[in-house]
Amino acid sequence: MIFIALSMSLAAAPPVPTVSQSAVLDAPSPTVSPTFGMVIGISGDRIVAAGPDPSKEGGSLGQIATFQLQPTGEWSTFKEMQSVDQVRRGAMVLQRLAFAGEQMLVTEDRRDGSSSSVVTFEVAASPSGWRQLSRLEPPAASPEPAFGASLATDGAIAAVATVDMRVLGDKARTVQAAPKVFLFERIKDGWKGLGFLQRDAAKQPTFFGASLALAKNTLVIGCPKAIMAAPHQSLVQGGDSVVVVYRRSDNGAWAIDGELTPPPHRLDYLGFGTTVATDGERIAVRQTQISGAGAEVLVYRRGTTGWVYDGELAPQVDIVRGAGWGITLALADGRIVVGDPTALSGGQVAGYVGAFARSADGNWGESLRLKPSVAVTSSRWGVSIRADGRRVLVARPASEREGITPGGALVFTLPEQRDAPPISSGAVSATDVQLAPSAPPSSPAPNVPPK
Repeated sequence: MIFIALSMSLAAAPPVPTVSQSAVLDAPSPTVSPTFGMVIGISGDRIVAAGPDPSKEGGSLGQIATFQLQPTGEWSTFKEMQSVDQVRRGAMVLQRLAFAGEQMLVTEDRRDGSSSSVVTFEVAASPSGWRQLSRLEPPAASPEPAFGASLATDGAIAAVATVDMRVLGDKARTVQAAPKVFLFERIKDGWKGLGFLQRDAAKQPTFFGASLALAKNTLVIGCPKAIMAAPHQSLVQGGDSVVVVYRRSDNGAWAIDGELTPPPHRLDYLGFGTTVATDGERIAVRQTQISGAGAEVLVYRRGTTGWVYDGELAPQVDIVRGAGWGITLALADGRIVVGDPTALSGGQVAGYVGAFARSADGNWGESLRLKPSVAVTSSRWGVSIRADGRRVLVARPASEREGITPGGALVFTLPEQRDAPPISSGAVSATDVQLAPSAPPSSPAPNVPPK
């Protein structure tokens, strides 16, 4: 009887429309990074793709492929790939990238205990399409090995976190009592430091800055209670499980605009805030169980009196969510795009990318699935997503074993917004769960201008 009921449920689920990629973007020449294409970015009619690259000797390192949309609707490739110059010996470049407007930020991670840095580029009339501009660093008196652990920029402001997110390798995690999020502003000749945001150490905000999102003068900072640990690492827990929202006033001052907390029945999800995304009016938050396989994506919206809970995102019943549900999130033209490289759907290759829309009844439902018509790397579909307007970029990392070289990304164009179907059975609507009271906003800590 159970089997029959399940079959009827699957049959009753309305089919979700699918859309195939509008362009396949491959690097213009062979690539060095074994996962080239894992790191992607999009801003307007320009797209970038890269992959992590370790340095032994320093110097010029890494490859950033750049693509430009032409008036014909075709994407062209800049003939040269941009590298990162003046890389220090033993650093790892291009593990993370943020791109908006004409500004691009990439990380240079240090492994010797000294401060890491963030290298900035700006659009230029060059064979690669870029010009290396400057390096963002914390104050010299305050070494920050994890500087650049997460990045966000809107092209005018850059946010750089210092929380140590490393879970692999033989390096132990550096635990700080109150990590910082440094702020920088684009000026005529480069970037200038504005100081940093820091949560009260008494709250034990061990992972403040684990995730960042920035749009329309709204900065969202994830502060989970814990993040995943490697086998050789002990699970570290902080006191906080919160997402802090800051808003920039017309005079340039930053103040707390709200503090989001997990619903009361999900307090065992220590990873609330491991991923965040925002368009300035809505915030999507991923929460995970850390020690288990549970993962959820919750939505909040700006109400008349502050931020309010707005529902949970759950796919149709033919998709089995994995531990990677919501590992990457993006907002595209009012819709929320969710990636999960561990999701299962029948006998198909693992991975999922879907768009959710808010219907007239106030519920969030799965309205569209992104389905590639070309080969993608196993267990990597949905590992990284970026969006700008109705254009969605999905990583297509290289895999020599599977013949996917040199790697790059797929472009999808979402149709114009329409009402989503009613929310699927088993999902949670905004009226089902009451949001736990937020902590009263506190003032940002006094800050010290970085370099």
